[in-house]
Amino acid sequence: MSEKEKDVKEELDNLKKERDKYKEKYLRKLAEFDNFRKMMEKEIEKEKKILEAGIIKEFLEPYESLEKAIEYDKNLNDGIKLVYKNMKKILEKHNVKEIKAKGKKFNPNLHEAIGVVDGEEDNIVMEEYQRGYMIGDMVLRHSKVIVSKKGGEEE
Repeated sequence: MSEKEKDVKEELDNLKKERDKYKEKYLRKLAEFDNFRKMMEKEIEKEKKILEAGIIKEFLEPYESLEKAIEYDKNLNDGIKLVYKNMKKILEKHNVKEIKAKGKKFNPNLHEAIGVVDGEEDNIVMEEYQRGYMIGDMVLRHSKVIVSKKGGEEE
């Protein structure tokens, strides 16, 4: 092999190394961008859920008022009952679930204690003053509850 051929081969090897270096950088940047894109998609989904939760939280008061009106007067107009059913469907569609509280162990992540009564066991929800709701695994509104205190006194 001549000196010129050696130089050409050496130059070709150097160019291949440089090409591989740039290819590796390109692939790394591509992976970084893909990770960034996925992170942004998750963040957007999270923001959507927060916005949705805020809207649905405002919706809960009239929903419960309608429910109480129906319970109070069993002969209410069928139209109001239909509105109530439609509101309930909207909540179900958005994965809104009631937090079951009465008779359950008090959980500060789900319940807000507004009073204490004497009971046979500590930290049992005795009464639910206002129902709590969750959307997925996020609490929309904590249940307002009365909690038992073994040998405790009413507050």
